[in-house]
Amino acid sequence: MSTTSYLRLKPLPFSSLPSHPSFPQNTEQYLEPFLSTILTEAQTLISTTIPQRFKPNHKLRSSAPSNAKVQLFTSTPNSGSSGVVEDYWVCRKSIHADSSAQRGSASWTEFEKGLRENHSENEMDYTPSVASVEHLVKWPVVEDLGGWRGVDMHVNMITHTFKPAGLISPRTFISLVISAYEPESTTTNSNRDNPIQGFYTIQIPLLFKKDSPNNGVPDAIKQQILSGVPKNTIFAHYASVERVRLLPPATADANAERRIEWIMATTSDAGGQIPQWVQRSWTMGGVPKAVVADVGLFLGWVDKKRSS
Repeated sequence: MSTTSYLRLKPLPFSSLPSHPSFPQNTEQYLEPFLSTILTEAQTLISTTIPQRFKPNHKLRSSAPSNAKVQLFTSTPNSGSSGVVEDYWVCRKSIHADSSAQRGSASWTEFEKGLRENHSENEMDYTPSVASVEHLVKWPVVEDLGGWRGVDMHVNMITHTFKPAGLISPRTFISLVISAYEPESTTTNSNRDNPIQGFYTIQIPLLFKKDSPNNGVPDAIKQQILSGVPKNTIFAHYASVERVRLLPPATADANAERRIEWIMATTSDAGGQIPQWVQRSWTMGGVPKAVVADVGLFLGWVDKKRSS
């Protein structure tokens, strides 16, 4: 995958973010152009780059209690003309029935509330390793941005802990989180793959080094980060793009259910002493296995919330 301006594993410095009362006043970045660029990149990644350039794994995976199979896709890092090795991405795709009653599936509203609203906090509820989520910065919601609606952007600090704690250090991610409803399609819904509606949730890594005085991080935010993480935490990085779309029924049958397409792509580095080949291995429980497991974790959480 070609390196883009923002959707990459290399973390973005705080000085590249749009102006905010928490930041020094020397930033030249404006909120709406910044958001527009990232949303366009995310749309290109999901709609064009992955279908054209990622390698599909034709073995469909199960992720209980989800009753939808999961397909994996991967990019292959290679050296471009500059000699820089491109990021390694893993993508998954699953199609679910739009149902608020069927166990192992979820309704459009449940997907919205679970994956668009309070994304990181909900992830903490259904992902065993997520120990804490803390908001650091939030910008005003942009209600309309060239067809994108309800564009929300904030910075989260997300800490994961693992067992055995004595062997695996906690990982903390400083992430820029952006979510938005995508522009409405201009084609008719007679096309069975044309979305009725959809949204994106995007996460971009931000640069923070615990022992560096030159992070470009405002002092108040730096102190908030350092006071909120375990002393032995490793600051790791990931970028991700999720697109969730509500599709018409696959057939013209009046009783057929609408479908929900859920795609997620990520590039990550856990840092520390974990080799890249382990992080990329299905057998060793690396990223491909983890992203498939997330489907079942989310749908199991949805089912528990219905029962509570």
